[in-house]
Amino acid sequence: MSSTSMPRSLDEILLEERLVGYLDPGAEGVLKVLNSTPKAETTSSCLGRVTIIEGEWPWERREETRIVLKSHTGVSLERVALIIVRPFENLWLKASGPIIHFRVYTRECAEAILRAAREAGFKHSGAITLAGDPGCCVVEVSSPTEVAAPLKLSGRILLSGSALAEVVARANGAVAEGRARLARLLDLLPRVLHDCF
Repeated sequence: MSSTSMPRSLDEILLEERLVGYLDPGAEGVLKVLNSTPKAETTSSCLGRVTIIEGEWPWERREETRIVLKSHTGVSLERVALIIVRPFENLWLKASGPIIHFRVYTRECAEAILRAAREAGFKHSGAITLAGDPGCCVVEVSSPTEVAAPLKLSGRILLSGSALAEVVARANGAVAEGRARLARLLDLLPRVLHDCF
């Protein structure tokens, strides 16, 4: 950015992020609340999702690992069943709740965000780095809601019928619970962020 460039507004940044596909559906309103103070700003966010991953393990990030399906609102049993019968060797169903990273400029604001996060049910939250700019740290707000289950290993389908239906329902439930916790966090944060000044 040149020295004569005007800083972009949050709305401009969000529009650009939406156009290139970086924002989860519905993230704009959430990010406006999360970025409502100059004492903290989000650096990344995921509002929760269900994925089906092809690979040896669901957590690996290798060339041979890829996401076959991703939904931020849940998946249907029929859609999952259609994917399982395709010629994949290893498939994993994974559901995860929201995870948000903040760059925070005061210790008091970091502590306030973490108190609100824990009160809202984000028990796996904490400061993940104290390095960087003076007075700056990164806070991770992470929901414990998650489900991970193998659907297919070595080409053999492991789940079908009522067992598959139960796992899909649990995955959708984990995403819904994560969104409920996020709603509680959004109710708490405006007051907490105001108190950071």
